Amino acid sequence: MVKVDGRTTRGQANRKQIVQALIELIREGHPAPTAEMVSARAGVGLRTVFRHFKDMETLYREMTSEVDAIVAPVLATPVVGNSLHEKLMHAIERRAAMFEKLAPLQAASLVHLHESEYLRDRQASTVELQRHLLKAFLPGEMVKDKALFEAFDLVLSIETWLRLRRDQKLSVNAAKKVLQRSVEQLLK
Repeated sequence: MVKVDGRTTRGQANRKQIVQALIELIREGHPAPTAEMVSARAGVGLRTVFRHFKDMETLYREMTSEVDAIVAPVLATPVVGNSLHEKLMHAIERRAAMFEKLAPLQAASLVHLHESEYLRDRQASTVELQRHLLKAFLPGEMVKDKALFEAFDLVLSIETWLRLRRDQKLSVNAAKKVLQRSVEQLLK
């Protein structure tokens, strides 16, 4: 029989609580919660936060597993549709659902982008992933048309979604309609 060390189990539980506290605070509208806020929400001491995470940067790194859990199912499901228009409308639906879940986490990452090489690298890989997914279903001639491809990439980016939802204060449905209208105009 394997003996379980209570301190290890408690430590793992504390670590999860701390990460969850960070995510909850971010989702509640605190894009840059302090270690004190995180420790209070997690119900652990400030020293416990820094025993598990040497700094807030390390804690933000841990948060990326939450982002990966949101993105993974989308990546596992191909864009469907019989026409390019149908595929683009399906892509908008998928991205809107994913971006809506990611928006607070993305906004928090953007707040810290200037101070974190890890977050800058992560942002760059996210942009590349979005571009790769777009290239996967756009016809080759549209991908080769640099200006047109860049316009599609911009319209279907999480940054556009953030602006529509956060800055322009559009509802999810209104934001999707803006994306749909923009894509339809690009298809003309």
